Amino acid sequence: MHRQWTNLSYANVATTSPAAHRIATEWADSLARGGAAEFDADAEKHGMMPLREAASKLLSCDVSDICCASSATGLMCSVAWAAMPSEGENVVSSRAAFPSTVYPWTRVSQSTGVEIRLAPYDENHYTDPEDILSLIDENTAVVVISHVEYANGQRYDLARFSEAARSVGAMLMVDATQSMGMVPIHGPDSGADVIVASGYKWLRGTYGAAVGYLSPRAKKLVPGMVGFRSHEDIWDMKSDRMDLPEDASRFEFTTLHFGALQGLAKSIEEMLEIGQDEIWAHDMKLADAVIEGAMSMGLEVVSPTDPEQRSAIVSIRTPQGEDSSQIVRRLQDEFGILVTDRSGMIRVSPHIDNDTHQIEMLFRSLRTILGKTSS
Repeated sequence: MHRQWTNLSYANVATTSPAAHRIATEWADSLARGGAAEFDADAEKHGMMPLREAASKLLSCDVSDICCASSATGLMCSVAWAAMPSEGENVVSSRAAFPSTVYPWTRVSQSTGVEIRLAPYDENHYTDPEDILSLIDENTAVVVISHVEYANGQRYDLARFSEAARSVGAMLMVDATQSMGMVPIHGPDSGADVIVASGYKWLRGTYGAAVGYLSPRAKKLVPGMVGFRSHEDIWDMKSDRMDLPEDASRFEFTTLHFGALQGLAKSIEEMLEIGQDEIWAHDMKLADAVIEGAMSMGLEVVSPTDPEQRSAIVSIRTPQGEDSSQIVRRLQDEFGILVTDRSGMIRVSPHIDNDTHQIEMLFRSLRTILGKTSS
């Protein structure tokens, strides 16, 4: 008998949408059963379209602005090599960013000599947006940020960063893995040149599927990674030329797990039916419950709480002498509650599959573990 889990850690790995899981499993079963007989050349050629169409609705953009990938990291790497800023130029980001947001540019730097500039963060993993913006100058080629920071849930104003990047002719690249599906995002209005997101967190898909948004400027880039899908007609297979598609699909270069893509498309369609504003309001209500629960126990909330910078990721500092990793392990092993240990903090990240009753259960369990009966 399978154990029942209460997943309050969508910033780590989502509880996959049941419909997404069913579709991905059915696709894998059909491939195992019949190979190309049940997934033929035409199906492979158009296999990205369900996800491209769903993601375009989520981001309020055209299908031609969307591409699919196996991971956000893969897309970021391809964009980094496509942009390939050189010596004398700089790339601006934050030390608080998830490593995969910065590493692709670090790798390019090792070959081209471009300077990587990273703003500092404080003891709460908070980065003052001004510290990032102050690093931008006339030699900045790319500004790359996480829309929501993974460690403390800090959310950046994309319009503010896009304005700063555009003022010096730089590109803005956004890792939205910790926001897309939770925070409403309007691709064209964001001002970002590139937005990428993996599907296995707030989008409630599974591993092996990701989406990207490209602005008109970004769609002119020559991808850093190419393959047989890079030609405008993938089945016109000649190795003596490579005519890239004119749209964002030029960044789709290889075979993917089409079941994962189709499942993610279904999950996004479910979320569109609920509505992004409704999801955001629901998640903020749960975040409020987490903050209230922590305060009632005298625990410090280190995540931003002001409306302009907060998200549904709430990180809590444990009492002095308490090991956050051990608390997280006990919550899982003894109570079946999933949260995450990040940077010595308990990170709680509820989503649309959760309710306030589960938040109350989390804090009852924390009181038992910490031996607290009142604040």
